[in-house]
Amino acid sequence: MKAVLLFSISLISICAKAWPTVKNPFELITPPHKVQTISDCMHVASEQGDYMFKKIPHIKTTKDNVIDIGNPMEVCGLYIVSEPDTVIEITLKHFDINCEAGGLMAFVDGWELNGEYFPSVRDHHHTIEERTIEFCNDYSQWPQISHKKFFRSSQNAALLQYRIPLRGSFIANVRFRKIAEPCNIMVQDTASFYSLNNYGHQRNCTLTALFPAVISIINIKVGERMDDKVNYECTTSPDHLEIGGSPGLESFGMEKSSDVCGFSEQQGPEQAIFCGITSVRLVSSGKHRNKAALMVRQADENDLEIATLVCPL
Repeated sequence: MKAVLLFSISLISICAKAWPTVKNPFELITPPHKVQTISDCMHVASEQGDYMFKKIPHIKTTKDNVIDIGNPMEVCGLYIVSEPDTVIEITLKHFDINCEAGGLMAFVDGWELNGEYFPSVRDHHHTIEERTIEFCNDYSQWPQISHKKFFRSSQNAALLQYRIPLRGSFIANVRFRKIAEPCNIMVQDTASFYSLNNYGHQRNCTLTALFPAVISIINIKVGERMDDKVNYECTTSPDHLEIGGSPGLESFGMEKSSDVCGFSEQQGPEQAIFCGITSVRLVSSGKHRNKAALMVRQADENDLEIATLVCPL
């Protein structure tokens, strides 16, 4: 009896020591909180989390005893890109941008570079005034009330622009949200598969890569079905797929390599677009359910022999 009692006590002791190593199945696992510091004037981000920027005056005196404060009116930006089937949500958790000092921030639904926009001003369902929201802190008002600001993009690209003359800061939280019917796509990878689809709507959808690219149509269903073949010169069809390039973000009126329409499940030939920016634009009248699957990869010098468009330098 004594031996049995000792064995039972030993077993209880072993179980008690082992118990803390067993994880509670209902325990919440919190992922590590990321805070990234913005260091470049043009900062490109593709991850969720907090992005922080802080500027303090850097005043120096030159040899001629002239005070140099750099370029106080420089406009910088946090350029955000996510997966093709997502939109971007930005919450300004904090911003100290003094209106009276000339400070200004702006949310842009898309990207802006040198006065050109992605998606194109002509193709987006909102006007450029609706897509751009400017704001700053008016410290002349009293009492001071701190408000968070929330923005959501219409596609997988968004921009926070800021001009901070001397001193200021902000913290922006970035989140990605899945959507069912993506239209405009900013290419994030240098080699991947993408899909353009109008889902039966009257709208134009554009895929844009910020580099010279090789485009290959994997399969296509665009326009009226006459027979199972692809036409690469659909200049008169209201529903077609434009493949081309440009020096800037504006895809409307870009130089075109081909205008494609038709039906095919067979992969088409590769087209190398040697322009600063490559775009594929699906133009839809709303009469057809158009879609195209594409392979996009970055072009190099070995692709010159399949070049179908070379933009002037």
